[in-house]
Amino acid sequence: MVNFEYFGESAALTAAIFWSFAVIVFRSASKSISPFLITALKNTIAFIAFILTFIVLDIPLWYNMLSANDYIKIIISGSLGMGFADAIFIYALSKIGANRVAVVNSFEPVSIYFFSSFMLGTMLTIQQLIGFMVVVASILIINYEKDADDINPKVKKRGMFLQVFAVLLSSFGIVLIKPVLSKVGSFVEVQLWITVFRLLPGVIIAWIIFLFQKNKIKLLYPLKNFKILWKVLLSSGLGTFLALSFWIIGYANISKPPIASILGQSSAVFIVILAWIFLKEKISKIRIISILLASFGVYLSVLR
Repeated sequence: MVNFEYFGESAALTAAIFWSFAVIVFRSASKSISPFLITALKNTIAFIAFILTFIVLDIPLWYNMLSANDYIKIIISGSLGMGFADAIFIYALSKIGANRVAVVNSFEPVSIYFFSSFMLGTMLTIQQLIGFMVVVASILIINYEKDADDINPKVKKRGMFLQVFAVLLSSFGIVLIKPVLSKVGSFVEVQLWITVFRLLPGVIIAWIIFLFQKNKIKLLYPLKNFKILWKVLLSSGLGTFLALSFWIIGYANISKPPIASILGQSSAVFIVILAWIFLKEKISKIRIISILLASFGVYLSVLR
Protein backbone atom coordinates (compact mmCIF):
# COMPACT_ATOMS: atom_id res chain seq x y z
CA MET A 1 0.00 0.00 0.00
CA VAL A 2 1.41 3.37 -1.02
CA ASN A 3 0.85 6.66 0.82
CA PHE A 4 2.46 9.44 -1.21
CA GLU A 5 0.55 12.59 -2.19
CA TYR A 6 1.60 12.67 -5.84
CA PHE A 7 2.07 8.92 -6.30
CA GLY A 8 -0.73 8.64 -8.86
CA GLU A 9 0.45 11.63 -10.88
CA SER A 10 4.06 10.40 -10.83
CA ALA A 11 3.01 6.96 -12.04
CA ALA A 12 0.91 8.43 -14.87
CA LEU A 13 3.79 10.63 -16.08
CA THR A 14 6.21 7.68 -15.89
CA ALA A 15 3.78 5.68 -18.03
CA ALA A 16 3.72 8.52 -20.57
CA ILE A 17 7.51 8.48 -20.88
CA PHE A 18 7.72 4.69 -21.33
CA TRP A 19 4.83 4.76 -23.81
CA SER A 20 6.51 7.49 -25.86
CA PHE A 21 9.62 5.40 -26.41
CA ALA A 22 7.47 2.34 -27.15
CA VAL A 23 5.48 4.20 -29.84
CA ILE A 24 8.70 5.18 -31.61
CA VAL A 25 9.85 1.55 -31.66
CA PHE A 26 6.37 0.35 -32.69
CA ARG A 27 6.41 2.79 -35.60
CA SER A 28 9.84 1.61 -36.70
CA ALA A 29 8.81 -2.05 -36.49
CA SER A 30 5.52 -1.46 -38.34
CA LYS A 31 7.46 -0.61 -41.48
CA SER A 32 8.57 -4.23 -41.70
CA ILE A 33 5.90 -6.30 -39.96
CA SER A 34 2.09 -6.45 -39.93
CA PRO A 35 0.60 -4.10 -37.31
CA PHE A 36 -1.89 -6.83 -36.37
CA LEU A 37 0.95 -9.27 -35.68
CA ILE A 38 2.69 -6.60 -33.60
CA THR A 39 -0.45 -6.19 -31.48
CA ALA A 40 -0.79 -9.93 -30.88
CA LEU A 41 2.90 -10.35 -30.06
CA LYS A 42 3.19 -7.33 -27.77
CA ASN A 43 0.16 -8.39 -25.74
CA THR A 44 1.41 -11.98 -25.47
CA ILE A 45 4.95 -10.96 -24.52
CA ALA A 46 3.68 -8.54 -21.88
CA PHE A 47 1.27 -11.12 -20.48
CA ILE A 48 4.08 -13.66 -20.08
CA ALA A 49 6.30 -10.98 -18.48
CA PHE A 50 3.55 -10.14 -15.99
CA ILE A 51 3.03 -13.79 -15.03
CA LEU A 52 6.76 -14.32 -14.50
CA THR A 53 6.92 -11.14 -12.41
CA PHE A 54 4.03 -12.33 -10.26
CA ILE A 55 5.74 -15.67 -9.67
CA VAL A 56 9.06 -14.03 -8.75
CA LEU A 57 7.40 -11.48 -6.42
CA ASP A 58 5.02 -14.10 -5.00
CA ILE A 59 1.94 -12.16 -6.07
CA PRO A 60 -1.22 -14.35 -6.24
CA LEU A 61 -2.31 -15.29 -9.75
CA TRP A 62 -5.97 -15.03 -8.79
CA TYR A 63 -8.02 -12.73 -6.55
CA ASN A 64 -11.56 -13.75 -5.64
CA MET A 65 -12.46 -10.57 -3.74
CA LEU A 66 -14.33 -9.02 -6.67
CA SER A 67 -17.93 -9.55 -7.74
CA ALA A 68 -18.96 -11.29 -10.94
CA ASN A 69 -19.97 -7.91 -12.35
CA ASP A 70 -16.46 -6.57 -11.64
CA TYR A 71 -14.83 -9.44 -13.54
CA ILE A 72 -17.17 -8.86 -16.49
CA LYS A 73 -16.24 -5.16 -16.55
CA ILE A 74 -12.53 -6.03 -16.58
CA ILE A 75 -13.03 -8.48 -19.44
CA ILE A 76 -15.02 -5.96 -21.51
CA SER A 77 -12.44 -3.26 -20.75
CA GLY A 78 -9.57 -5.50 -21.85
CA SER A 79 -11.36 -6.63 -25.00
CA LEU A 80 -12.04 -3.06 -26.09
CA GLY A 81 -8.82 -1.41 -24.92
CA MET A 82 -6.12 -4.06 -25.24
CA GLY A 83 -7.70 -5.97 -28.11
CA PHE A 84 -9.60 -3.89 -30.67
CA ALA A 85 -8.30 -0.40 -29.75
CA ASP A 86 -4.65 -1.48 -29.69
CA ALA A 87 -4.94 -3.24 -33.06
CA ILE A 88 -6.50 -0.14 -34.61
CA PHE A 89 -3.87 2.08 -32.94
CA ILE A 90 -0.89 0.14 -34.32
CA TYR A 91 -2.52 0.03 -37.77
CA ALA A 92 -3.09 3.81 -37.74
CA LEU A 93 0.47 4.32 -36.51
CA SER A 94 1.82 2.37 -39.48
CA LYS A 95 -0.17 4.55 -41.89
CA ILE A 96 0.07 8.13 -40.60
CA GLY A 97 3.21 8.16 -38.44
CA ALA A 98 4.06 8.74 -34.78
CA ASN A 99 3.49 12.52 -34.72
CA ARG A 100 -0.01 12.41 -36.15
CA VAL A 101 -1.04 9.48 -33.95
CA ALA A 102 0.26 11.37 -30.92
CA VAL A 103 -1.82 14.37 -31.97
CA VAL A 104 -5.05 12.40 -32.30
CA ASN A 105 -4.37 10.30 -29.22
CA SER A 106 -4.12 13.47 -27.15
CA PHE A 107 -7.86 13.87 -27.57
CA GLU A 108 -8.27 10.97 -25.17
CA PRO A 109 -8.81 13.34 -22.20
CA VAL A 110 -11.86 14.69 -24.04
CA SER A 111 -13.41 11.27 -24.51
CA ILE A 112 -12.52 10.12 -20.98
CA TYR A 113 -14.03 13.32 -19.59
CA PHE A 114 -17.17 12.67 -21.64
CA PHE A 115 -17.53 9.05 -20.49
CA SER A 116 -16.57 9.92 -16.88
CA SER A 117 -19.24 12.62 -16.71
CA PHE A 118 -21.99 10.25 -17.80
CA MET A 119 -20.75 7.05 -16.15
CA LEU A 120 -19.08 8.30 -12.95
CA GLY A 121 -20.43 11.81 -12.44
CA THR A 122 -16.89 13.23 -12.42
CA MET A 123 -16.47 17.02 -12.39
CA LEU A 124 -13.27 19.06 -12.83
CA THR A 125 -12.38 22.23 -10.95
CA ILE A 126 -12.17 25.47 -12.95
CA GLN A 127 -8.38 25.37 -12.86
CA GLN A 128 -8.25 21.75 -13.99
CA LEU A 129 -10.79 22.47 -16.72
CA ILE A 130 -8.57 25.30 -18.00
CA GLY A 131 -5.59 22.92 -18.04
CA PHE A 132 -7.74 20.39 -19.88
CA MET A 133 -8.73 22.98 -22.50
CA VAL A 134 -5.12 24.17 -22.94
CA VAL A 135 -3.99 20.60 -23.70
CA VAL A 136 -6.78 20.19 -26.26
CA ALA A 137 -5.98 23.59 -27.82
CA SER A 138 -2.32 22.61 -28.20
CA ILE A 139 -3.35 19.51 -30.12
CA LEU A 140 -5.70 21.46 -32.38
CA ILE A 141 -2.79 23.73 -33.34
CA ILE A 142 -0.77 20.73 -34.54
CA ASN A 143 -3.81 19.25 -36.23
CA TYR A 144 -4.18 22.25 -38.55
CA GLU A 145 -0.59 22.11 -39.70
CA LYS A 146 -0.34 21.91 -43.49
CA ASP A 147 1.26 18.59 -44.41
CA ALA A 148 -0.23 17.54 -47.77
CA ASP A 149 3.30 17.25 -49.13
CA ASP A 150 4.11 14.60 -46.49
CA ILE A 151 1.13 12.28 -46.75
CA ASN A 152 -1.79 11.44 -49.02
CA PRO A 153 -4.78 13.39 -47.63
CA LYS A 154 -7.05 10.34 -47.97
CA VAL A 155 -4.61 8.13 -46.05
CA LYS A 156 -4.29 10.79 -43.35
CA LYS A 157 -8.06 11.23 -43.05
CA ARG A 158 -8.71 7.48 -42.81
CA GLY A 159 -5.87 6.94 -40.35
CA MET A 160 -6.97 9.77 -38.09
CA PHE A 161 -10.59 8.57 -38.17
CA LEU A 162 -9.49 5.08 -37.14
CA GLN A 163 -7.36 6.52 -34.35
CA VAL A 164 -10.29 8.55 -33.02
CA PHE A 165 -12.34 5.35 -32.98
CA ALA A 166 -9.53 3.57 -31.12
CA VAL A 167 -9.41 6.39 -28.55
CA LEU A 168 -13.18 6.11 -27.96
CA LEU A 169 -12.96 2.35 -27.43
CA SER A 170 -10.00 2.66 -25.09
CA SER A 171 -11.55 5.55 -23.13
CA PHE A 172 -14.82 3.73 -22.57
CA GLY A 173 -12.90 0.66 -21.43
CA ILE A 174 -10.72 2.49 -18.92
CA VAL A 175 -13.62 4.47 -17.42
CA LEU A 176 -15.60 1.24 -17.14
CA ILE A 177 -13.09 -0.26 -14.69
CA LYS A 178 -12.50 2.88 -12.59
CA PRO A 179 -15.03 1.73 -9.93
CA VAL A 180 -13.26 -1.63 -9.78
CA LEU A 181 -9.87 0.03 -9.30
CA SER A 182 -11.33 2.32 -6.65
CA LYS A 183 -12.76 -0.69 -4.84
CA VAL A 184 -9.34 -2.32 -4.37
CA GLY A 185 -7.90 0.91 -2.93
CA SER A 186 -4.15 1.62 -2.93
CA PHE A 187 -2.97 -1.99 -2.99
CA VAL A 188 -0.53 -2.01 -5.93
CA GLU A 189 -0.43 -5.82 -6.11
CA VAL A 190 -4.18 -6.01 -6.77
CA GLN A 191 -4.01 -3.12 -9.24
CA LEU A 192 -1.33 -5.00 -11.19
CA TRP A 193 -3.40 -8.17 -11.06
CA ILE A 194 -6.35 -6.30 -12.61
CA THR A 195 -3.94 -5.08 -15.30
CA VAL A 196 -2.98 -8.66 -16.15
CA PHE A 197 -6.53 -9.99 -16.03
CA ARG A 198 -7.56 -7.10 -18.32
CA LEU A 199 -4.72 -7.96 -20.71
CA LEU A 200 -5.79 -11.61 -21.16
CA PRO A 201 -8.86 -10.93 -23.37
CA GLY A 202 -6.67 -8.45 -25.26
CA VAL A 203 -4.25 -11.28 -26.06
CA ILE A 204 -7.05 -13.55 -27.27
CA ILE A 205 -8.77 -10.92 -29.43
CA ALA A 206 -5.46 -9.70 -30.93
CA TRP A 207 -4.63 -13.22 -32.11
CA ILE A 208 -8.15 -13.73 -33.48
CA ILE A 209 -7.79 -10.53 -35.51
CA PHE A 210 -4.42 -11.70 -36.82
CA LEU A 211 -5.78 -15.15 -37.75
CA PHE A 212 -8.36 -13.45 -39.98
CA GLN A 213 -5.58 -11.82 -42.04
CA LYS A 214 -4.67 -13.16 -45.46
CA ASN A 215 -1.33 -14.92 -45.92
CA LYS A 216 -0.89 -15.36 -42.17
CA ILE A 217 2.16 -17.58 -42.49
CA LYS A 218 3.86 -15.12 -44.83
CA LEU A 219 3.28 -12.32 -42.31
CA LEU A 220 5.42 -14.25 -39.82
CA TYR A 221 8.53 -14.28 -42.05
CA PRO A 222 9.91 -10.88 -40.89
CA LEU A 223 10.34 -12.36 -37.40
CA LYS A 224 13.32 -14.30 -38.75
CA ASN A 225 15.16 -10.98 -38.76
CA PHE A 226 16.63 -10.56 -35.27
CA LYS A 227 16.60 -6.75 -35.56
CA ILE A 228 12.83 -6.74 -36.17
CA LEU A 229 12.22 -9.32 -33.44
CA TRP A 230 14.24 -7.21 -31.00
CA LYS A 231 12.12 -4.14 -31.81
CA VAL A 232 8.96 -6.10 -31.03
CA LEU A 233 10.42 -7.36 -27.74
CA LEU A 234 11.67 -3.91 -26.72
CA SER A 235 8.45 -2.07 -27.57
CA SER A 236 6.38 -4.74 -25.81
CA GLY A 237 8.45 -4.39 -22.65
CA LEU A 238 8.38 -0.60 -22.66
CA GLY A 239 4.79 -0.14 -23.80
CA THR A 240 2.52 -3.01 -22.84
CA PHE A 241 4.45 -4.15 -19.76
CA LEU A 242 5.98 -1.08 -18.07
CA ALA A 243 3.80 1.73 -19.44
CA LEU A 244 0.59 -0.22 -18.91
CA SER A 245 1.59 -1.09 -15.34
CA PHE A 246 2.35 2.51 -14.40
CA TRP A 247 -0.74 3.77 -16.23
CA ILE A 248 -3.15 1.48 -14.35
CA ILE A 249 -1.45 2.26 -11.03
CA GLY A 250 -1.56 5.98 -11.75
CA TYR A 251 -5.17 5.83 -12.91
CA ALA A 252 -6.16 3.91 -9.78
CA ASN A 253 -4.49 6.44 -7.49
CA ILE A 254 -5.87 9.62 -9.09
CA SER A 255 -9.41 10.40 -8.01
CA LYS A 256 -10.50 12.08 -11.26
CA PRO A 257 -10.08 9.99 -14.46
CA PRO A 258 -9.74 13.01 -16.82
CA ILE A 259 -6.71 14.23 -14.83
CA ALA A 260 -5.05 10.84 -15.18
CA SER A 261 -5.77 10.93 -18.89
CA ILE A 262 -4.30 14.42 -19.33
CA LEU A 263 -1.11 13.34 -17.60
CA GLY A 264 -0.96 10.18 -19.67
CA GLN A 265 -1.42 12.11 -22.89
CA SER A 266 1.59 14.28 -22.10
CA SER A 267 3.27 11.47 -24.03
CA ALA A 268 2.32 13.46 -27.15
CA VAL A 269 5.00 15.97 -26.21
CA PHE A 270 7.65 13.28 -25.86
CA ILE A 271 6.55 11.45 -29.01
CA VAL A 272 6.85 14.57 -31.18
CA ILE A 273 10.40 15.12 -29.95
CA LEU A 274 11.47 11.47 -30.14
CA ALA A 275 9.93 11.03 -33.60
CA TRP A 276 11.98 13.99 -34.78
CA ILE A 277 15.18 12.56 -33.31
CA PHE A 278 14.83 8.87 -34.20
CA LEU A 279 12.32 8.72 -37.08
CA LYS A 280 13.30 12.00 -38.76
CA GLU A 281 9.68 13.20 -38.71
CA LYS A 282 9.68 16.97 -39.03
CA ILE A 283 9.18 19.27 -36.06
CA SER A 284 8.06 22.82 -36.86
CA LYS A 285 7.49 26.06 -34.95
CA ILE A 286 3.81 25.16 -34.72
CA ARG A 287 4.68 21.89 -32.99
CA ILE A 288 7.07 23.60 -30.61
CA ILE A 289 4.32 26.04 -29.60
CA SER A 290 1.93 23.14 -29.18
CA ILE A 291 4.40 21.26 -26.98
CA LEU A 292 4.80 24.28 -24.70
CA LEU A 293 1.04 24.72 -24.41
CA ALA A 294 0.51 21.04 -23.66
CA SER A 295 3.16 21.15 -20.93
CA PHE A 296 1.48 24.19 -19.37
CA GLY A 297 -1.89 22.45 -19.51
CA VAL A 298 -0.49 19.40 -17.73
CA TYR A 299 1.00 21.68 -15.06
CA LEU A 300 -2.36 23.34 -14.46
CA SER A 301 -4.08 19.97 -14.22
CA VAL A 302 -1.95 18.79 -11.26
CA LEU A 303 -1.38 22.13 -9.46
CA ARG A 304 -3.18 22.07 -6.10
